[in-house]
Amino acid sequence: MLTLKIQLKSLFLEDEGVMLKALTLLSFIGLLLVCFFTYRPMPSSSRQMVMSRPVPSQIPLSMLKPAAEPRALYLSGEPVFPPTLAVTPIPMPTPAGGGVLRKIAFTSNRANGRHYQIYIMDANGKQVERLLESESFDRDPHFSYDGQSIAFASNRSGTYQIYVLDLATRAVRRLTSGTQDKTNPFWSPDGRQLLYTLHAKGSFELGIMNADGSQARQITNASFGDSHGYGFAPDGRRISFESTMNNRNEVFIMNLENMKSRVLIETDELSYRGDPVFSPTGNKIVFCSNTLDRRTRQLYIYDLDWKKYYRITDDALDKDDPIFSPDGTMIAYVARWQNAWNIFMADADGKYARNLTRSHYDNLVPSWR
Repeated sequence: MLTLKIQLKSLFLEDEGVMLKALTLLSFIGLLLVCFFTYRPMPSSSRQMVMSRPVPSQIPLSMLKPAAEPRALYLSGEPVFPPTLAVTPIPMPTPAGGGVLRKIAFTSNRANGRHYQIYIMDANGKQVERLLESESFDRDPHFSYDGQSIAFASNRSGTYQIYVLDLATRAVRRLTSGTQDKTNPFWSPDGRQLLYTLHAKGSFELGIMNADGSQARQITNASFGDSHGYGFAPDGRRISFESTMNNRNEVFIMNLENMKSRVLIETDELSYRGDPVFSPTGNKIVFCSNTLDRRTRQLYIYDLDWKKYYRITDDALDKDDPIFSPDGTMIAYVARWQNAWNIFMADADGKYARNLTRSHYDNLVPSWR
Protein backbone atom coordinates (compact mmCIF):
# COMPACT_ATOMS: atom_id res chain seq x y z
CA MET A 1 0.00 0.00 0.00
CA LEU A 2 2.76 2.39 0.94
CA THR A 3 4.62 1.43 -2.22
CA LEU A 4 1.50 2.34 -4.35
CA LYS A 5 1.23 5.80 -2.76
CA ILE A 6 4.89 6.48 -3.40
CA GLN A 7 4.52 5.46 -7.06
CA LEU A 8 1.45 7.71 -7.59
CA LYS A 9 3.18 10.69 -5.95
CA SER A 10 6.16 10.17 -8.19
CA LEU A 11 3.96 9.98 -11.30
CA PHE A 12 2.17 13.23 -10.41
CA LEU A 13 5.37 15.10 -9.79
CA GLU A 14 6.83 13.92 -13.09
CA ASP A 15 3.74 14.92 -15.14
CA GLU A 16 2.88 18.11 -13.24
CA GLY A 17 3.78 20.35 -16.22
CA VAL A 18 1.66 18.28 -18.61
CA MET A 19 -1.35 18.43 -16.30
CA LEU A 20 -1.13 22.20 -15.94
CA LYS A 21 -1.03 22.62 -19.71
CA ALA A 22 -4.09 20.38 -20.09
CA LEU A 23 -6.07 22.32 -17.49
CA THR A 24 -5.18 25.62 -19.17
CA LEU A 25 -6.30 24.32 -22.55
CA LEU A 26 -9.62 23.06 -21.14
CA SER A 27 -10.28 26.44 -19.48
CA PHE A 28 -9.65 28.27 -22.74
CA ILE A 29 -12.00 25.94 -24.64
CA GLY A 30 -14.72 26.47 -22.00
CA LEU A 31 -14.37 30.26 -22.27
CA LEU A 32 -14.81 30.06 -26.06
CA LEU A 33 -17.99 27.99 -25.64
CA VAL A 34 -19.45 30.52 -23.17
CA CYS A 35 -18.73 33.41 -25.55
CA PHE A 36 -20.27 31.55 -28.47
CA PHE A 37 -23.56 30.76 -26.75
CA THR A 38 -23.84 34.16 -25.05
CA TYR A 39 -22.96 36.46 -27.95
CA ARG A 40 -23.92 34.46 -30.99
CA PRO A 41 -25.28 36.64 -33.90
CA MET A 42 -29.06 37.00 -34.43
CA PRO A 43 -30.72 35.79 -37.59
CA SER A 44 -30.91 38.37 -40.36
CA SER A 45 -34.70 38.75 -39.94
CA SER A 46 -34.24 39.63 -36.26
CA ARG A 47 -31.54 42.19 -37.05
CA GLN A 48 -33.81 43.77 -39.62
CA MET A 49 -36.70 43.94 -37.16
CA VAL A 50 -34.62 45.70 -34.53
CA MET A 51 -32.89 48.10 -36.88
CA SER A 52 -35.96 49.16 -38.91
CA ARG A 53 -37.36 52.63 -38.13
CA PRO A 54 -41.05 53.34 -37.65
CA VAL A 55 -42.81 54.98 -40.58
CA PRO A 56 -44.35 58.37 -39.66
CA SER A 57 -48.12 58.44 -40.07
CA GLN A 58 -50.80 61.12 -39.94
CA ILE A 59 -52.39 61.66 -36.55
CA PRO A 60 -55.87 60.03 -36.62
CA LEU A 61 -58.58 62.56 -35.83
CA SER A 62 -60.23 60.04 -33.51
CA MET A 63 -57.33 60.60 -31.08
CA LEU A 64 -58.15 64.28 -30.65
CA LYS A 65 -60.08 64.48 -27.39
CA PRO A 66 -61.32 67.73 -25.86
CA ALA A 67 -60.19 68.65 -22.37
CA ALA A 68 -62.43 67.47 -19.56
CA GLU A 69 -63.98 70.87 -18.94
CA PRO A 70 -67.54 72.23 -18.79
CA ARG A 71 -69.05 73.50 -22.02
CA ALA A 72 -66.83 76.43 -22.92
CA LEU A 73 -67.05 79.36 -25.32
CA TYR A 74 -63.76 79.80 -27.10
CA LEU A 75 -64.37 83.50 -27.56
CA SER A 76 -60.66 84.25 -27.56
CA GLY A 77 -60.31 82.13 -30.67
CA GLU A 78 -57.22 80.46 -29.20
CA PRO A 79 -58.13 76.77 -28.81
CA VAL A 80 -55.63 74.57 -26.99
CA PHE A 81 -54.17 71.93 -29.27
CA PRO A 82 -52.71 68.63 -28.09
CA PRO A 83 -48.90 68.74 -28.11
CA THR A 84 -48.78 66.26 -31.00
CA LEU A 85 -50.37 68.80 -33.33
CA ALA A 86 -47.72 71.43 -32.67
CA VAL A 87 -44.70 69.33 -33.55
CA THR A 88 -44.60 70.39 -37.21
CA PRO A 89 -45.95 73.90 -37.75
CA ILE A 90 -47.60 74.30 -41.14
CA PRO A 91 -47.18 77.65 -42.93
CA MET A 92 -50.40 79.40 -43.88
CA PRO A 93 -50.97 80.90 -47.33
CA THR A 94 -51.28 84.65 -47.63
CA PRO A 95 -53.28 86.64 -50.16
CA ALA A 96 -51.49 87.80 -53.30
CA GLY A 97 -50.19 91.32 -52.82
CA GLY A 98 -50.53 91.35 -49.04
CA GLY A 99 -49.00 89.97 -45.90
CA VAL A 100 -52.27 89.65 -44.04
CA LEU A 101 -53.33 86.20 -42.89
CA ARG A 102 -56.30 84.84 -44.76
CA LYS A 103 -59.70 85.00 -43.07
CA ILE A 104 -62.51 82.48 -42.75
CA ALA A 105 -66.12 83.53 -42.17
CA PHE A 106 -68.48 81.01 -40.57
CA THR A 107 -71.75 80.51 -38.71
CA SER A 108 -71.85 79.56 -35.03
CA ASN A 109 -74.22 79.41 -32.06
CA ARG A 110 -71.35 79.78 -29.60
CA ALA A 111 -72.74 83.01 -28.13
CA ASN A 112 -75.74 81.43 -26.38
CA GLY A 113 -76.11 77.93 -27.81
CA ARG A 114 -79.22 78.94 -29.75
CA HIS A 115 -78.93 81.86 -32.17
CA TYR A 116 -76.61 81.29 -35.10
CA GLN A 117 -74.54 84.35 -35.94
CA ILE A 118 -71.81 85.32 -38.43
CA TYR A 119 -68.20 85.19 -37.20
CA ILE A 120 -64.82 85.73 -38.78
CA MET A 121 -61.41 84.37 -37.76
CA ASP A 122 -57.87 84.08 -39.00
CA ALA A 123 -57.27 80.97 -41.05
CA ASN A 124 -55.30 79.46 -38.16
CA GLY A 125 -58.36 79.54 -35.85
CA LYS A 126 -57.31 82.64 -33.89
CA GLN A 127 -58.75 86.14 -33.54
CA VAL A 128 -62.41 85.13 -33.63
CA GLU A 129 -64.75 88.10 -34.04
CA ARG A 130 -68.54 88.27 -34.15
CA LEU A 131 -69.57 90.49 -37.07
CA LEU A 132 -73.22 91.20 -36.30
CA GLU A 133 -75.27 91.64 -33.12
CA SER A 134 -78.90 90.58 -33.46
CA GLU A 135 -81.51 88.31 -31.91
CA SER A 136 -82.23 86.71 -35.28
CA PHE A 137 -80.58 83.76 -36.98
CA ASP A 138 -77.81 84.91 -39.34
CA ARG A 139 -76.25 82.07 -41.31
CA ASP A 140 -74.55 80.83 -44.51
CA PRO A 141 -71.85 83.51 -45.02
CA HIS A 142 -69.96 83.69 -48.30
CA PHE A 143 -67.16 86.15 -49.08
CA SER A 144 -67.27 88.13 -52.29
CA TYR A 145 -64.17 87.46 -54.37
CA ASP A 146 -62.80 90.95 -53.72
CA GLY A 147 -63.08 90.24 -49.97
CA GLN A 148 -65.04 93.43 -49.26
CA SER A 149 -68.51 91.97 -48.65
CA ILE A 150 -70.20 88.93 -47.16
CA ALA A 151 -73.53 87.63 -48.45
CA PHE A 152 -75.59 85.75 -45.86
CA ALA A 153 -79.10 84.57 -45.01
CA SER A 154 -81.13 85.89 -42.08
CA ASN A 155 -84.66 85.58 -40.71
CA ARG A 156 -84.63 89.08 -39.22
CA SER A 157 -87.55 89.99 -41.50
CA GLY A 158 -89.62 86.92 -40.55
CA THR A 159 -88.59 84.63 -43.40
CA TYR A 160 -85.03 83.81 -44.43
CA GLN A 161 -83.85 86.30 -47.02
CA ILE A 162 -80.49 87.15 -48.60
CA TYR A 163 -78.48 90.09 -47.20
CA VAL A 164 -75.08 91.62 -47.92
CA LEU A 165 -72.73 92.92 -45.21
CA ASP A 166 -70.21 95.62 -46.14
CA LEU A 167 -67.12 94.78 -44.08
CA ALA A 168 -65.72 98.32 -44.13
CA THR A 169 -68.85 100.06 -42.81
CA ARG A 170 -70.69 97.06 -41.26
CA ALA A 171 -73.79 98.24 -43.14
CA VAL A 172 -76.34 95.51 -43.96
CA ARG A 173 -78.46 95.59 -47.13
CA ARG A 174 -81.34 93.23 -47.91
CA LEU A 175 -81.49 91.81 -51.45
CA THR A 176 -84.61 89.61 -51.45
CA SER A 177 -88.09 89.55 -49.95
CA GLY A 178 -91.25 87.45 -50.06
CA THR A 179 -92.80 84.53 -48.25
CA GLN A 180 -90.39 81.83 -49.49
CA ASP A 181 -87.18 81.23 -47.54
CA LYS A 182 -83.92 81.85 -49.37
CA THR A 183 -80.59 80.66 -47.95
CA ASN A 184 -76.97 79.76 -48.80
CA PRO A 185 -75.92 82.66 -51.08
CA PHE A 186 -72.82 82.04 -53.22
CA TRP A 187 -71.07 84.79 -55.20
CA SER A 188 -70.11 84.42 -58.85
CA PRO A 189 -66.37 85.00 -59.50
CA ASP A 190 -67.02 88.35 -61.17
CA GLY A 191 -69.26 89.49 -58.30
CA ARG A 192 -72.24 90.16 -60.57
CA GLN A 193 -74.50 87.28 -59.52
CA LEU A 194 -75.52 85.22 -56.51
CA LEU A 195 -76.68 81.62 -56.37
CA TYR A 196 -79.01 80.72 -53.52
CA THR A 197 -81.31 77.98 -52.25
CA LEU A 198 -85.01 78.63 -52.80
CA HIS A 199 -87.25 76.79 -50.36
CA ALA A 200 -90.02 76.02 -52.83
CA LYS A 201 -93.12 73.90 -52.33
CA GLY A 202 -91.96 70.56 -51.04
CA SER A 203 -88.38 70.88 -52.28
CA PHE A 204 -85.17 72.88 -52.32
CA GLU A 205 -84.42 74.51 -55.67
CA LEU A 206 -81.61 76.66 -57.02
CA GLY A 207 -82.16 80.33 -57.64
CA ILE A 208 -79.92 82.93 -59.24
CA MET A 209 -80.09 86.73 -59.23
CA ASN A 210 -78.01 89.79 -59.93
CA ALA A 211 -75.82 91.08 -57.11
CA ASP A 212 -78.32 93.88 -56.40
CA GLY A 213 -81.21 91.39 -56.00
CA SER A 214 -82.76 92.03 -59.40
CA GLN A 215 -83.83 89.40 -61.96
CA ALA A 216 -84.18 86.65 -59.35
CA ARG A 217 -85.33 83.39 -60.91
CA GLN A 218 -85.51 79.66 -60.21
CA ILE A 219 -83.19 77.56 -62.39
CA THR A 220 -83.87 73.94 -61.28
CA ASN A 221 -86.95 71.78 -60.94
CA ALA A 222 -86.24 68.68 -58.85
CA SER A 223 -89.91 67.50 -58.95
CA PHE A 224 -90.30 67.23 -55.19
CA GLY A 225 -86.64 66.36 -54.75
CA ASP A 226 -83.91 68.70 -53.55
CA SER A 227 -81.21 70.71 -55.33
CA HIS A 228 -78.65 72.56 -53.23
CA GLY A 229 -74.96 72.43 -52.20
CA TYR A 230 -73.30 74.26 -55.10
CA GLY A 231 -70.52 76.45 -56.42
CA PHE A 232 -69.53 78.48 -59.48
CA ALA A 233 -66.79 77.39 -61.86
CA PRO A 234 -64.00 80.00 -62.14
CA ASP A 235 -65.23 80.95 -65.62
CA GLY A 236 -68.65 81.84 -64.17
CA ARG A 237 -70.45 79.97 -66.95
CA ARG A 238 -71.01 76.67 -65.10
CA ILE A 239 -72.15 75.61 -61.66
CA SER A 240 -71.86 72.36 -59.75
CA PHE A 241 -74.62 71.24 -57.42
CA GLU A 242 -76.15 68.22 -55.74
CA SER A 243 -79.65 67.01 -56.49
CA THR A 244 -82.06 64.16 -55.85
CA MET A 245 -84.00 64.77 -59.06
CA ASN A 246 -83.20 61.17 -60.11
CA ASN A 247 -84.34 59.81 -56.73
CA ARG A 248 -80.74 59.52 -55.59
CA ASN A 249 -78.18 62.05 -54.35
CA GLU A 250 -75.86 62.87 -57.26
CA VAL A 251 -73.53 65.63 -58.42
CA PHE A 252 -74.62 67.69 -61.43
CA ILE A 253 -73.06 70.28 -63.73
CA MET A 254 -75.18 73.04 -65.25
CA ASN A 255 -74.29 75.30 -68.16
CA LEU A 256 -75.72 78.72 -67.24
CA GLU A 257 -75.77 79.87 -70.86
CA ASN A 258 -78.45 77.36 -71.85
CA MET A 259 -79.55 76.20 -68.36
CA LYS A 260 -78.95 72.56 -69.30
CA SER A 261 -77.67 70.21 -66.62
CA ARG A 262 -76.19 66.72 -66.65
CA VAL A 263 -75.11 64.17 -64.06
CA LEU A 264 -71.39 64.43 -63.41
CA ILE A 265 -71.00 61.86 -60.62
CA GLU A 266 -73.57 59.09 -60.42
CA THR A 267 -74.43 57.13 -57.30
CA ASP A 268 -76.65 54.29 -56.19
CA GLU A 269 -79.87 54.58 -54.21
CA LEU A 270 -78.20 54.14 -50.82
CA SER A 271 -75.16 56.40 -51.18
CA TYR A 272 -74.73 60.15 -50.89
CA ARG A 273 -72.66 62.51 -53.00
CA GLY A 274 -73.01 66.22 -52.49
CA ASP A 275 -71.63 69.68 -51.64
CA PRO A 276 -69.57 69.91 -54.86
CA VAL A 277 -67.35 73.01 -55.15
CA PHE A 278 -64.88 73.88 -57.91
CA SER A 279 -61.18 74.43 -57.29
CA PRO A 280 -59.78 77.87 -58.24
CA THR A 281 -58.20 76.31 -61.33
CA GLY A 282 -61.52 74.82 -62.41
CA ASN A 283 -60.18 71.34 -63.19
CA LYS A 284 -61.14 69.74 -59.87
CA ILE A 285 -64.24 69.50 -57.68
CA VAL A 286 -64.24 68.65 -54.00
CA PHE A 287 -67.35 66.86 -52.74
CA CYS A 288 -68.61 64.70 -49.86
CA SER A 289 -69.60 61.06 -50.16
CA ASN A 290 -70.26 57.97 -48.07
CA THR A 291 -69.93 55.70 -51.10
CA LEU A 292 -67.44 53.18 -49.75
CA ASP A 293 -68.67 52.45 -46.22
CA ARG A 294 -72.10 54.19 -46.21
CA ARG A 295 -71.46 55.27 -42.65
CA THR A 296 -69.36 58.43 -42.65
CA ARG A 297 -69.14 61.18 -45.24
CA GLN A 298 -65.57 61.70 -46.44
CA LEU A 299 -63.98 64.21 -48.81
CA TYR A 300 -63.38 63.25 -52.43
CA ILE A 301 -61.80 64.99 -55.41
CA TYR A 302 -63.23 64.68 -58.90
CA ASP A 303 -60.66 65.36 -61.62
CA LEU A 304 -62.46 66.91 -64.62
CA ASP A 305 -59.50 66.27 -66.93
CA TRP A 306 -59.30 62.54 -66.15
CA LYS A 307 -63.02 62.13 -65.37
CA LYS A 308 -62.18 60.14 -62.25
CA TYR A 309 -62.57 60.72 -58.53
CA TYR A 310 -60.66 59.59 -55.46
CA ARG A 311 -60.99 59.87 -51.70
CA ILE A 312 -58.67 62.21 -49.77
CA THR A 313 -59.83 61.66 -46.16
CA ASP A 314 -60.42 58.47 -44.22
CA ASP A 315 -61.43 58.69 -40.56
CA ALA A 316 -64.46 58.33 -38.30
CA LEU A 317 -65.76 61.91 -38.62
CA ASP A 318 -68.70 62.93 -40.83
CA LYS A 319 -67.85 65.88 -43.07
CA ASP A 320 -69.75 68.64 -44.84
CA ASP A 321 -69.40 72.08 -46.50
CA PRO A 322 -65.96 71.70 -48.13
CA ILE A 323 -64.47 74.70 -49.92
CA PHE A 324 -61.06 75.41 -51.46
CA SER A 325 -58.87 78.26 -50.28
CA PRO A 326 -58.49 81.04 -52.88
CA ASP A 327 -55.04 79.76 -53.90
CA GLY A 328 -56.25 76.15 -54.06
CA THR A 329 -53.66 74.79 -51.61
CA MET A 330 -56.07 73.98 -48.78
CA ILE A 331 -59.63 72.90 -48.08
CA ALA A 332 -61.78 74.09 -45.20
CA TYR A 333 -64.72 71.91 -44.16
CA VAL A 334 -66.85 71.02 -41.17
CA ALA A 335 -66.68 67.70 -39.33
CA ARG A 336 -68.73 66.15 -36.56
CA TRP A 337 -66.45 66.28 -33.51
CA GLN A 338 -67.62 65.51 -29.95
CA ASN A 339 -71.34 65.96 -30.81
CA ALA A 340 -70.83 69.35 -32.46
CA TRP A 341 -69.86 70.55 -35.95
CA ASN A 342 -66.42 72.16 -36.03
CA ILE A 343 -64.35 73.76 -38.76
CA PHE A 344 -61.34 71.77 -39.93
CA MET A 345 -58.69 72.55 -42.47
CA ALA A 346 -56.48 70.21 -44.50
CA ASP A 347 -54.07 70.43 -47.39
CA ALA A 348 -55.69 70.06 -50.80
CA ASP A 349 -54.72 66.37 -50.80
CA GLY A 350 -56.50 65.79 -47.47
CA LYS A 351 -53.34 65.55 -45.37
CA TYR A 352 -52.52 67.37 -42.12
CA ALA A 353 -56.15 67.84 -41.05
CA ARG A 354 -56.52 70.06 -37.99
CA ASN A 355 -59.47 71.39 -36.00
CA LEU A 356 -59.59 75.20 -36.07
CA THR A 357 -62.47 75.78 -33.66
CA ARG A 358 -62.48 72.87 -31.15
CA SER A 359 -65.81 74.04 -29.70
CA HIS A 360 -68.70 72.19 -28.08
CA TYR A 361 -71.03 74.45 -30.08
CA ASP A 362 -71.68 74.29 -33.81
CA ASN A 363 -69.39 76.05 -36.28
CA LEU A 364 -70.61 75.78 -39.86
CA VAL A 365 -70.32 76.90 -43.51
CA PRO A 366 -66.73 78.17 -43.75
CA SER A 367 -65.92 80.70 -46.47
CA TRP A 368 -62.43 81.97 -47.39
CA ARG A 369 -61.13 85.43 -48.12
